[in-house]
Amino acid sequence: MRRIAFLIIFVTLLGCESKSVWDQRFKESVKLSQPTLSVGLADPNTFTFAMVGDLHIGGSDATRFRNLLQAAQAEGDSFIVLLGDIADKGEAESFLAAQNALKDFGYENKVIPILGNHDIFGNGWTEYQKIWGASHYSVDIGNSRFIALDTADGIVGEDQFEWLVDELERSPNSHTFILSHYMPVVPGQQTYLRLANQLEAERVMNLASKKSVSGFYGGHYHSFCQERIAGVDYVVAGGGGGRRMKPVEDYFFVQVSVSATGVQTQLKIIP
Repeated sequence: MRRIAFLIIFVTLLGCESKSVWDQRFKESVKLSQPTLSVGLADPNTFTFAMVGDLHIGGSDATRFRNLLQAAQAEGDSFIVLLGDIADKGEAESFLAAQNALKDFGYENKVIPILGNHDIFGNGWTEYQKIWGASHYSVDIGNSRFIALDTADGIVGEDQFEWLVDELERSPNSHTFILSHYMPVVPGQQTYLRLANQLEAERVMNLASKKSVSGFYGGHYHSFCQERIAGVDYVVAGGGGGRRMKPVEDYFFVQVSVSATGVQTQLKIIP
């Protein structure tokens, strides 16, 4: 009984500490500029973009990411969404390697980055914001709004949830996408690698359905999973470089095709 009581207290304290850290980062993020974007589209109603999570770049070696960018460039994808865990240990060298790769393939100001749990290891949050700024923000590209959440501690939080409500209320776009490292659900998988609080996850999913969100995209789980739930497409695209998990154990990115009438996703395997 004592051991159980100790574990309960430990988990509670750990959750409180995580929330405190997240609250501080959220307050800092409010004051930061969002990533600079310069995306030119021939047709604002018809375009494609690439998305991938969990690059886990270690040190300066971004070889796998460069292969992915080369493939996305060849596909003609207009921009790229990075769904968290860009760096493996939150090192400045790793973030810089990612940024240099983006520059080399023409995606320097054509990237929507999301903060992941590995990105805040060590001094990661400080290093991350030097390059990309805010950890939560929204941007409009073509006929779509992209809402980036900070779930790097496995939570959404009350302040961010209220911010998300406001962003969804103000979205006049044909399509709205929510981007998050931790997903509220990992389709088809029984796993703890999702938002920590089930009630919070259900609350976010209910909001997404109510506001007719086109897609809820994320990573953290290192595979590809997809399911349409209550009108929303939930896609896990953790194929960038971390250890592999079922059902898709290849490295990959997901190409998203947007049109005035709908959204389609396609898995793109990277050798």
